[in-house]
Amino acid sequence: MDALADIRSLYLENPLIQSLGIFILSLVLTVIVRWSLRFILLGMAKKTKTEVDDILIRAVKKVVTYSVPVIGLMVALTPLALQTPIPERILFTILAVLLMRGAISLVDDVSQWLEETWVERTASTLDKGLLPLARKALKTTIAILAVLIILGKWQVQIAPLLGALGIGGLAIALALNSSLSNLFSGIQLILDGSVNVGDKVQLESGEVGVVLDIGLRTTLMQTYDNEVISLPNSQLANARIKNYTKPDATIRVGVNFGVAYGSDVAEVKRVVLDAISQLGGILQEPEPQVLFLNMGDFSLDMTARVWVDNYGKQFARKLEMTELIYNTLNDNGIEIPFPTRTVYMKQ
Repeated sequence: MDALADIRSLYLENPLIQSLGIFILSLVLTVIVRWSLRFILLGMAKKTKTEVDDILIRAVKKVVTYSVPVIGLMVALTPLALQTPIPERILFTILAVLLMRGAISLVDDVSQWLEETWVERTASTLDKGLLPLARKALKTTIAILAVLIILGKWQVQIAPLLGALGIGGLAIALALNSSLSNLFSGIQLILDGSVNVGDKVQLESGEVGVVLDIGLRTTLMQTYDNEVISLPNSQLANARIKNYTKPDATIRVGVNFGVAYGSDVAEVKRVVLDAISQLGGILQEPEPQVLFLNMGDFSLDMTARVWVDNYGKQFARKLEMTELIYNTLNDNGIEIPFPTRTVYMKQ
């Protein structure tokens, strides 16, 4: 009996042995949980149609791998009855950072899954623009909460800090008024849906291009000369913009031309309409048109119009129509006038 008592007092009641035993148990628990998640739950999740459960299980697996041993170390400190709380606070800080990284990684994985599945199936680009903003805001919130929890564990007075941050934030907001204006203007552009990524737009200054990205501060537009224009969101939100993709991608192609006075207008309209109706890549509804607009100073002003199913084809069809109309008028003997001026000289 004395021998058993000595063994118990030497090993089982020894604080170092108890701490070591608790830590070893945490490692064993980590292995068991990882094995269960990998071979049981993850195997079951792969049989489901959605990938959300796979993402959650993988995130939990990452967190368990590193967090459970840290928790085991924190519990293992209890039998030692340390006089200083610093080791516990250090381990708590490590645990908070690990959980923060796990949460941020989960947000990235879920947002990536949404971009690859749900967002791509929607016709609207609203969620495509809001998703990156929501991801950044959520990750920032998680990081701030983690920092506040860590500071609270280290007995840092958070209330005065929050007050100082509020005053500092007001000063920063006043200093960064332009940047904040661009930020909220970017959110407004996304919510309104007036301009989306991939839209062909024309600015008030005359530049035409495709919107590459709507960021937190600026919007990038690529012109057809392969130049990228950076526009502050606040200016873009208050500007008058021509969007070629609204309400849909179909667009009209028009070519203005003139014929000489004395020409048979009905004949001109007929031959030009027959020619442009044979163009490839145009829509028959709305049908092609040739219109007599007005009687100009030296010509009868007319226009030919067709529709294409995508704004990207507009320029090529315009060039093709211009050449076709010129050749058609020449082939049919229809005079194409040019500005003339008669000068009378008095003898």
